[in-house]
Amino acid sequence: MTLHRLLLALAVAASATVAQAQTPAPGSDAPVPKHNCVKPGDVPGTLASDLQRKTWQKDYAAYSECLKKFISDERALAEPHNKASNAAIDEYNTAVKTFNEQIEKLKEAAK
Repeated sequence: MTLHRLLLALAVAASATVAQAQTPAPGSDAPVPKHNCVKPGDVPGTLASDLQRKTWQKDYAAYSECLKKFISDERALAEPHNKASNAAIDEYNTAVKTFNEQIEKLKEAAK
């Protein structure tokens, strides 16, 4: 096999890897979960009673805690996927670096 054919084969293999890395993940069109936290109404004005203010503060606190829990739960679910994708990215980068070094060595040897 000539050097040009070998380089072409390596380039095709590298571009195929890039194409595979860009394909959508299975199940990516699954619905994205939404929170079911109840947003409090507008902040009570200056004419509101103490009971209205306390009720709003309680509703606001419940809403905030609900959102914080939702965010925490979703991040926990996403973490294994983030780790897996980062590991794949690292593997890809290492492989491309190795392939490029091999190609450079072949070019130097052909001179």
